[in-house]
Amino acid sequence: MKRTFLLLLSVGLLSGCGNSNEPASSPQVEVQTVVGTNGLLISIQSDNIRAAGYDANSMTMTVQFNNGYTYEYYGISAELWTSFVAAQPHPWSQVGYPRLVQAGVPYKRIR
Repeated sequence: MKRTFLLLLSVGLLSGCGNSNEPASSPQVEVQTVVGTNGLLISIQSDNIRAAGYDANSMTMTVQFNNGYTYEYYGISAELWTSFVAAQPHPWSQVGYPRLVQAGVPYKRIR
C-alpha cells in the first residue's frame, strides 16, 4: 500500500513537470529584409544586360550592358530594383527603359 501511494505520488509529480498555465516566453527574433546587392553586380538574364546591382543605402542602381558600358542611376527605390530583377529576361524593355530613361532618372556612365 505504501509503495502504491509513493508510486502514484511520483507519477503525479512527474506528470505536472513543465506543465504550467503560464505561457512560455520565447526569445523575440527580429527579421530584416535586405533588398539589393550592396552595390555588387549580379548576373542578369537578358539579351542586352550583362549584370546589375543595387545599393539600398545610397539608392543607386548600377547596370552593365553587354557592350561593356556601365551606368549608375540615382534615387532608385527598392521597389524599382525588385521589379527590374523580377522582369527577367526582359528587365530593360519592361522596367529599365520606361522607368529610368523615359522617366528622366539622373544617371552617369561610369565605364
